[in-house]
Amino acid sequence: MATDRITGAVLDIRQPHDIASKLTGRPARILETLPAFFLGLFVLAQPLSIAGSHIAYAGAAVAWVLRLAFVRRGILKSSPLDLPILLYLSLCAVSTLVSPLPASSWEGMRKVTIIFMVLLVAHNVPNSRRAKQLLAILFLSGLAGVIWAGWEYIDGVGLRIHNPVPGAAFYQAGIRDNDVILQVDGHSIEKPKELLQRLNSEPPGKSMQLRVVHGGGIEILKDAVPISISPDSTPRPANLSALGMQIETDRPARARAFYSHYVTYAAVLDLLGCLAFGLWLAHRRHSPLSSAVFAGLFLAFTIALGMTLTRAAWLAFAFGCAVEVFFFLRHWSRLIIVSVVLILTAAGTSVAMHRWRGMGIIDMNDPGTAYRVLMWRDGMKLIQAHPWFGVGMNVVRDDSTKFDLEAYREYGLQSHFHSTPIEIGVDLGLLVLGCWIALMAVYWLMLARLVARTRGNADRFPHGLSLGILGGTSALLVSSVAQYDFGDSVVVFLFWFLAGLALALQHKVQRDMPSTRAAA
Repeated sequence: MATDRITGAVLDIRQPHDIASKLTGRPARILETLPAFFLGLFVLAQPLSIAGSHIAYAGAAVAWVLRLAFVRRGILKSSPLDLPILLYLSLCAVSTLVSPLPASSWEGMRKVTIIFMVLLVAHNVPNSRRAKQLLAILFLSGLAGVIWAGWEYIDGVGLRIHNPVPGAAFYQAGIRDNDVILQVDGHSIEKPKELLQRLNSEPPGKSMQLRVVHGGGIEILKDAVPISISPDSTPRPANLSALGMQIETDRPARARAFYSHYVTYAAVLDLLGCLAFGLWLAHRRHSPLSSAVFAGLFLAFTIALGMTLTRAAWLAFAFGCAVEVFFFLRHWSRLIIVSVVLILTAAGTSVAMHRWRGMGIIDMNDPGTAYRVLMWRDGMKLIQAHPWFGVGMNVVRDDSTKFDLEAYREYGLQSHFHSTPIEIGVDLGLLVLGCWIALMAVYWLMLARLVARTRGNADRFPHGLSLGILGGTSALLVSSVAQYDFGDSVVVFLFWFLAGLALALQHKVQRDMPSTRAAA
């Protein structure tokens, strides 16, 4: 391939230097193993820790570069995504260079360059065994997130305050109705009796330090504000009623597990759930044990997704699973089955939204929906005013007064544009948006061909993996129309990791084709 020849000429991978050829034995094996080790840490940390994911990704990238530099076994493989990725990155860099706030825009390039995860995974997952190991760790880590989300509902996340009496110590300190106390003196607190014990055990003359999320916020520590109760005001109540307020254990309204936002968690669950569903479809008639495992994973991720109460993610998940069913079945009835599933999901989502959130699927009386629509209108105006290279990444965030957005004026809330295509068009311009759409189209078609190529394999894992990635990709692309999923580094990390697995699988299929034809 032309890409291979260019890579060989530039990196001189085909003819190692003398110094590289001397690096053999144990050092070479270590450099061969390090990228896989860090990729294992990445999938372990991915559903649990954002910082851990970034560190593991950086470690894997450095280890791979060292392996290429000193061991130099094999070559950089070409793929259908090479040219679209190169054009996408190049145009993003140009848009960033012409940005009115280059420093802000270069910060945004960090998320763009996560796309290198595709190459990193594709060149360090040489076989199905390695892919299975990484997916096993990923699923176990995802299950840990589901268990933690359930535990938060059982045990609570803090203390919710109701009807504080003016003049009481907590009211004077700044506690208001519907606030949530997360910590007292650095200790998490979930039960009202724990607060009573803390108050009565405070040493005389010591102020009490609280971490509080004011009403309407998400109960996470990074959003909590410090509140201090002076030593003279610290109460010593005999019972809870003497505190001058009502207290109850607070449970999250919407599941978010280890993430800071339920929308992020819902997008991750879309990908994990579709992946488990594809693997279950492929194994259900061939391996009872594998089928049971994947069915259990699918059920766990589906329940957790339901707990997020995120309508866009629910509908996108149903669409992704419907795409998998459509490609899996070869009977004419598949269109009817897919249509029925989507209609029932839409109806069920509407009922659930009315039941638990008091709104419909599309409800302009909902402030969140109204704000989203206003942001879309503002975004389209900005695209018309700056069509070629956009206004620059993060420029609207850092210089919002320059653009006078109607949504900001009306709601007093500064946020992104709640749509991946609109956000890309605003930040980077129509050229980058067109390139991004082309990249997604090429990738989706590659996955569809991969599903067809692996259909007849005796080993059902490649077919299930390609089905699951196709479904997850379809779900995220649909969701991204109404969510800025590609602006969340956690979601983008997992999306490109799965893309790398798909490329690794394609490389394996291409390697196996000559032997398959010879056997035929």
